[in-house]
Amino acid sequence: MEPLSIQHRPILPEKMDSGIALCGAGGIVNHAHLPAYRKAGYNVVGIFDTNTEAAEATAASFEIPEVYESLEQLTEDEAAEVVDIAVPATENLQIASAVAAAGKPMLMQKPLAEDWDSALKTVEVIDRYGVHAAVNQQMRWEPGVRASKDLLDRGLLGELFNIAALIFVDTPWHLWGWLMKKPTIEVMYHSIHYLDSIRFLTGQEPTHVFCDGTTRPNYEVAGETRLNFHLFFDGELRATMLTNHHASNGLEGQQADFRVEGTEGATIRSMGVLMNYPEGISDTFRFSSRQLGERRWTSIEFEETWFPDAFIGPMASLMRAEHGEIDRPETDVHDNLKTLRVVFAAYDSVRERNVVEVGSTE
Repeated sequence: MEPLSIQHRPILPEKMDSGIALCGAGGIVNHAHLPAYRKAGYNVVGIFDTNTEAAEATAASFEIPEVYESLEQLTEDEAAEVVDIAVPATENLQIASAVAAAGKPMLMQKPLAEDWDSALKTVEVIDRYGVHAAVNQQMRWEPGVRASKDLLDRGLLGELFNIAALIFVDTPWHLWGWLMKKPTIEVMYHSIHYLDSIRFLTGQEPTHVFCDGTTRPNYEVAGETRLNFHLFFDGELRATMLTNHHASNGLEGQQADFRVEGTEGATIRSMGVLMNYPEGISDTFRFSSRQLGERRWTSIEFEETWFPDAFIGPMASLMRAEHGEIDRPETDVHDNLKTLRVVFAAYDSVRERNVVEVGSTE
């Protein structure tokens, strides 16, 4: 039997030379956005950050021709055709308003907002100016997730009935001192990835959720760093996330698996980047399909990884929408509201210590 060809890479836009301007020069830009854009061959034309020295250092490292002195200078630059906003979520509304008013499409770092009102206001201003806008929920383009979606779409896994993220890692939260001070940490800034990917894979919205969030004893953090999270869908479909970011007894005791299970087969993706972060270890991916052989598992080694390769996907989707190849970006802000409403339902569940209904995006 010939090896099965699986689609695990993003579809790139036909027009690859759109000028990208970045707003933000922090760690995620330097370690994920720009390495991914360089790998894809995107055209980065400029960068702005309120810390000019940081912007200049990033520009020098990645040969970016223009360092803007202000956000206004960025929005006025005709060469800046697409804006990549990579700033704290609390700044998204203000910056998105300026970018939308300039008529430019944008990609915003997740989360879109830390509260529902700000999220709605951000989407409203974007709609007012009629520009394309997406959120950088890049795990949808993580190679194992994208491969699982391909197998599901081809019917090789049968009817989907279970997804599970089993994450037991030793996350160095001290690298994000600002995040440790927030009352909402794990769901808002980490498991939001799993929630969005679950919505992507299932094509459905959860009806109810249960979430219990806590941390490690005597750990100086304001929010949750451990989760027991369960999503209820219509029918037999369920999804579960068990996360513990304090598995500090060595790599042998760590796990970062994302499982997708159907009536005819399953996939298991081990995400090495989450273990021994930020260096990471090698990823693995294996799948089984009864249609290809009873109880037969096949392992595939992808050249690409979550970081930085998945970051190619959201920008590719945004540019494809801007060029008319698709109607709207895959992680369009309206779609992202549906991910956010699950996030906020999770925090309601934590507070109530009970199963809660997922609210409406209206």
